[in-house]
Parts: sequence; structure tokens; C-alpha cells
Amino acid sequence: MNDTFAQRLAHTLCWFAAELAPFPGRGQFALRLTLASAIAIVIGETFQIPYTVLSLVAVFFTAQANVVLTRVIFIVLSLADFIAVCVFVFLLKLTYDYALLRIIASGVLFFCFMFCVRVSKAGLVLLGPALVVLYAQSFVDQTGQADYLVRQVLWSVGAITYGSVLALIVNTVFASTNPVRQFEGEAHRQLGRAAARLGALAAGETAAPPLSGGELQRQSAALQGFATFANMADAKDPARQQYRQCCVAAVLHAQHLCNTLPAVLPHATPVLRRALQRLQAQLLAFDAAIAAHTSFRPEWTPDAPERAALATLAQADDLYRTLQAVAHFDSAAVPAQKPPRPPLVPPDVFTNPAYVRFAVKVLICGLTGYFVFNVLQWPGIHTILITSGMVALPGLGTSVRQMTLRFYGALLGSVSALLVFVLVMPYIDTIFGLLLAMLPVIAAGAWLTAGSERLAYVGTQGAATFALALLEHFGPSTDLTEIRDRMVGILLGVSICWVVYVFIWPESESGATRVKLAALVRALAELVRSPARRDDPQQQIAYAKQHMQCWAALNACSMDLEKVRYEPRYKRGAPARLAAQAERLLAVSRDLLVRQDHVHGETLAALDPAQARVTTAPALATAARLRDETASLLDIYAKRVVEQGEPPTREQEQLRAHAMQIAGPADTPLLAHVQRLALAAADLPGWETANSTTTAGASAIATASRSTGNLP
Repeated sequence: MNDTFAQRLAHTLCWFAAELAPFPGRGQFALRLTLASAIAIVIGETFQIPYTVLSLVAVFFTAQANVVLTRVIFIVLSLADFIAVCVFVFLLKLTYDYALLRIIASGVLFFCFMFCVRVSKAGLVLLGPALVVLYAQSFVDQTGQADYLVRQVLWSVGAITYGSVLALIVNTVFASTNPVRQFEGEAHRQLGRAAARLGALAAGETAAPPLSGGELQRQSAALQGFATFANMADAKDPARQQYRQCCVAAVLHAQHLCNTLPAVLPHATPVLRRALQRLQAQLLAFDAAIAAHTSFRPEWTPDAPERAALATLAQADDLYRTLQAVAHFDSAAVPAQKPPRPPLVPPDVFTNPAYVRFAVKVLICGLTGYFVFNVLQWPGIHTILITSGMVALPGLGTSVRQMTLRFYGALLGSVSALLVFVLVMPYIDTIFGLLLAMLPVIAAGAWLTAGSERLAYVGTQGAATFALALLEHFGPSTDLTEIRDRMVGILLGVSICWVVYVFIWPESESGATRVKLAALVRALAELVRSPARRDDPQQQIAYAKQHMQCWAALNACSMDLEKVRYEPRYKRGAPARLAAQAERLLAVSRDLLVRQDHVHGETLAALDPAQARVTTAPALATAARLRDETASLLDIYAKRVVEQGEPPTREQEQLRAHAMQIAGPADTPLLAHVQRLALAAADLPGWETANSTTTAGASAIATASRSTGNLP
């Protein structure tokens, strides 16, 4: 028991250490959030602008990792403010003297807004008006002056507006928030690491330890994310977008190839070391071309001895051909393939009951919170009302995770506010002192917000709760009930939402996750089946893009599995027992991607007639046949996952037996790597069907996960 507790504690500490660790761009993002928050506090306290805390919340919600997304959020928030004011004033004018009519009309509007939020991404604009319609009810019941209510709403909108404007200005001033520069910086880091490993081998030194599959997945997701926003900034230049996608694929492929290089090359010839030095220089030239926004042109063409030497190291040969493919890439020759835009409104908007059920559940949460608020006659717990909208997300797991993060964020902010009230507040009498007391906590919240989405909302909620307690009045406050009331309101709101979401039409995300998981396995099958042509630059870039898409699909599956694990049914019992198998599925997928790099490189090297080790035609045929069998197994596996059928155990055993029967893999590197690839595919996990139907088992393998990225 003690060992188990110690292991869980160690796992938890390692998880927190990984989540709090710095990574490129995180410190600058946190600094921008802290600076904008400090300016908002100074302006609000100096000019005594009501609802300064809303300005702080607007800063945290508006400021994003890059200026393009910040501008989008700013536009959405500004539009939401305008709609909210118009709707509230119109509603108040018609129903102020009729309480029952006001509640009914507010409920109908809230339902309609949340229905629009659910059916379309454009509907997110209406989330703000929905929260205002519900949240303002707490003020209507506490005053008999309609003009006072209007003024308060106008002040709150003004506070939100100047907070979002500050966030936009600060993010625009910082040049590092430009998405193109962020992309260039991430590409520079990845190419620099790849070049460092090549340089170490060329110098006869020991290369740095290779990255884990999880770290490769994170870096792949980061580079693709920056490239997406950079393409948004260059929306009117399709040629540049095409070339940037080519560069993304090449950078990721180079990173993965260099990651699979051996740690040492004790028997490397001087010719090979010279070729590796030249190849390292080409990587650095590629990096410089990306930074200079110019097309990459190689400055080195290997002679016959160097080409023969490169062929003895498959990864280096593959890397050289990838760089050559980038140099020959012609954006004009590639047809622009813009992904089809999803319709603004889905075709099943009036036939799919999930949309109406979602709006009804959120309405039940909101009205229940309003009922509790009025029954208790406790004005300080007004946060119970806004909670229903803040955790309203599609999917049970996603919503429960948001509730969990909201609770922990509020707890963190409340404890921080309590410590400041007791230890610091008696000595504060100036705005400068207030800033000194608040900025450390705001900076900590900004650091969490700048991290991964697993803890980002904790930082935002913690900073908001902390500011709500300290900035409620224009001057020092010693009323601890402010902290208690906000925490109680959030706790009650989260509890109501949890009960409603879990017991009324629970919307599991297992189906969508299962489809994505099957798509990942099918993408792996296509990658394994992809042909290798030695002198075809277009095919080399196509393969690199396929490889990039597989990593993107793997990252999407990992994120979805993390969300689904928050569903209560996956906490224990048979689904929980399948968690290790789901984790194994993702681990095997990462392993397959890494091993496929070896197979592709060895295939290219085997096709070189000048290579030192000759691969015979029968060996090539055997390798091709085993790759086809591996791809066929992956297709069958993906089909069984979608259909929720029995795992392809028999086919896996057949592939394993066939792979083990291959003779002489040690003498033929290509056969050795294909053999390892087939054995990895044969290790894809099955799923339990003992105490459940095959449907439940197959569903659980696609929905349960306890990977290291999850909350402990």
C-alpha cells in the first residue's frame, strides 16, 4: 500500500514538474499577461473605474500566444459586448416590472444563445450575452432602480473593453508574438538540435540522448500550431503557405531522422565524417533560409565517395534527399488544396437532439443556480450563476474537466487572497503597495495560463478569484467574507453542473474519439504503404507530409483521450482496467512512427547501386511483402476499432510468426528494421471482452487513458 502511494505521489510530482517547466515562448507570454494586468489594475484603481476585476479577466481571455489569435478574440469579445448591452437594455425595458415575465424571457434567450453556441463556432460570440442575461438577474432582484442597473452594465462593458484593448496593445507591441517569428523560432530550435547531433557524430563525439516519443509529439504539435497561425497571417499568399507547409514537413522529418541517429559512430570513415559535416552545414543553411524568408538552395553536392559514405548511414542519406526535395519544391506546381470550410450551421441543426439537450442542460444549471441564489438570499455567492455558462462545453469529459479546473483555480485564488489579506493587507496604503502584493499571484496565474491546456484554466480562474477578493472596493479591505462567498458560489455552481451533466443526457465523447483513433491507425497504414523513390523529390516531400499528419493525428487522439478520462464511468471498473491498453495503443503508435523512419531511410539506401552493403532483390521483395502485410493488419485493426468488434488477434499472431521467420535480418539492415516494424504492429493491444460485450470493450479501448499527460 505504501509503495503504491509512494508511486502515485512520485507520478503526481513528476506530472506537476513537467506542467510547470518552462518551454520556449512561455515566459514571454506570462510576461505579457502580467504587464497588461498591472496596467489594467493601475488604470482601474487610479480613475476608480468599477469592475476592475472584469478588466483583469478580459486581459486573460483576450491575450493569446500570438497576435493573430489575440486580434480574433478581441473582435469576438467586442462584438459580444455590443450584443450583450443591446439585449440586456431591451429586455430590461420590456420586463423590469414583471418578474415572472423577465425570468421566462431571460430563460428563453439564454436557451437560444446556448443552442447557437453549441451548433456553430460562430455562436461563441453569443456566449458573452448569454452570461450577461443570466448573471444580471442577480442584480435586478437587489435594486429597484432600473437606471442604476443600466449604468452598472455599461460600466462592466467598459471595463471589459479597456481590458481587452490593453491585451491587444501589449501583444501587438511585443514582436515575439508575431506568429511568423514564432514559427521561425521553433524551426530554429528543432533544426539546431538536429544539426548538433550531426555535428557531434561528425566530430567523433557522443551525440545528445534522443528525445522520447512524447517529446517528439509535443514538438511536432508546437511547430504545426505555429505554422497554422503563420499561414493565417499570410492568408493572401497561397504560394508562401504551400512552401511553409513543405518546410514544416522537412523540419519535422529532419528532427525525427537525426533523433534516430546512433549515439556514436566508432567506425566511421573520414569520408563519412566529412559528409556529415557538410550535411550539418546544409541544415544550418536551411534554417537561415527560413529566417530570411527565402527559398532554400543547397551549396553542396556530394561527390561519389561522399554519396557512397552517406548510403552507409540511412538516416543521413534520407536527410540529404529531404533537403534536396525542399530545394526542388515548386509552390506554383502544387495546386492549392484549401481544406473545405465546414458550413456555418451543421446540416443536422434541427434534427440532432444533442444540440437541444445541451442547451436544456445549461438552462437547467442556470435556473437551478438562480433558484438557490434567491432561496439562500446570499448576495455574495453570485458566482454560482456565471459558473453554469463557464463550464458549458460539448462533451461530458470536457465539461467535467472544466469544472475540475474551475474549482482548483478558485481554491488556489482564494487561498492566495486569504494569505494576502492576513499577512500583507494591513501594511498596504498605496496603489504601488497593492501592485507589489498582487503581481506575484497574477504572475503565477499567468505562468499557468501560458502552459498547456491541462492547467491553463486554473491560472485564469485563480487570478480572477484572487482579484475579485482584492479589487471589490477602491481601497484596502479586511472583509474575509468576500473570499468565502466567492468560493462557496463557485463550489455550489460546479456541484449543480456536475450533477446535471452526469445524470441528464450525459454526452460521452467516446464515439468521436474512437473514430479519431481509427483514423490514426489508418494513417499509419498509409505511411507504411507509402512508396520510396530515391530520385523523386516530390515523393520525398509527400512522405514527409504524411509523416507530419500522422503525428498530428496522434496528438489529437492524446488530447481527446485525456478529456474522455474525466467522464465518471471511466474512473473505475472495467473501463479503468482498459486504461493501460489505451495507453499502450498510443505508445505503440509512437513506436511505429519512429520505426517507420528507419524503414524509409533503409529503403532509400537499399535502392542506391553505389551503397557499400548491397541489398539483394529477394531481400527487397521480402521487405516489401512484409510492409504490405503490416499495412493490411493496421487497416484491419482500424476497421475493428470503428466497428467495435473483436481485436484482430489471429492476424497479429500470423504477422508476428511471419516476421520471426525472416532469415538473416542482422546482415540486411532493411530486413531488420522492417521486421521490428512488423513486430511493433503485432504488439498493438487488444481489449477485454470477458465481463462485458465486445462493444463495451472496443469502446473502452478508444476512450480510456491514463497517460502521463493526464491530471493525477
